[in-house]
Amino acid sequence: MASSSRTADVAASRVLSEKGAAAMAECVGLLFGKWTALQLAVQNQWGGHDSQAKADRLASSVLSWFTRAAAARGAGALDPDELEDLLYVTMDESFNADIDDGGVEEVTKNLMIMYTRCLRQDYSYTDKLRKTGLAGSAITQSKQVLRGYGSSCYDYDNDDDDDDDDDNDDGAGLMEIEALHNP
Repeated sequence: MASSSRTADVAASRVLSEKGAAAMAECVGLLFGKWTALQLAVQNQWGGHDSQAKADRLASSVLSWFTRAAAARGAGALDPDELEDLLYVTMDESFNADIDDGGVEEVTKNLMIMYTRCLRQDYSYTDKLRKTGLAGSAITQSKQVLRGYGSSCYDYDNDDDDDDDDDNDDGAGLMEIEALHNP
């Protein structure tokens, strides 16, 4: 009998409180706003004229995955691989985007960190995301960086430019977010 009581306590500890769910929803929005692949898919309408609605549904599905899946699992831990699969499949089916830049893994990692912190009612991660202005569009930030380079960014004859540049467009922005939880 004590074992089932302990299992129920563990299961309850994996379910977000109302405030935790609200914070998690905000975190998902902030993080998705930084995810370059998703932002490009929406901006360029890779999913058709309703690309923004598809991105919103993805955010809703992710939040639902955390809230409903955690409740359904009881004492079992959430599997990040399932979340990765959800992101990969949705990006492929909704936006015809085969994401292989490591962005899905980074998004998954950050979402799991956010979830764990929200479970502990530690909302400092959300506050830091909000305060640092990382919620801005990754595309907008990229355009601002490119403006700083002027026309030199269009110099295709530059032999100093190796083709082995960092292919992980999401990495920089998401690593900034990751750095928030590792001060």
